[in-house]
Amino acid sequence: MPGGRSVRCTTCDRVIDEDVRVCPHCGELQPSPILAAALGGLGAASMLFGVPLAAFSVGLSRWIGFALAVVGIGLAFGGYTSYLDAKARRRG
Repeated sequence: MPGGRSVRCTTCDRVIDEDVRVCPHCGELQPSPILAAALGGLGAASMLFGVPLAAFSVGLSRWIGFALAVVGIGLAFGGYTSYLDAKARRRG
């Protein structure tokens, strides 16, 4: 394919250009690595704010910090693994 590397559509498994966000064959929206990176960044920010809040505060603030840290871990790992899954699916 001209202009980029070839990957496979996540739905119809046909070869498409890596930069295409909508498959020209089946019309299915292809996963965006930017969304996975944004989720990972949001998760990292939640962890960086939540862990010190949970460690150095008392009462309700401690519980809020703990919740932020747990959600941050989930978002960071979830965003990264969804990126890896999408990458593996697109590579075939």
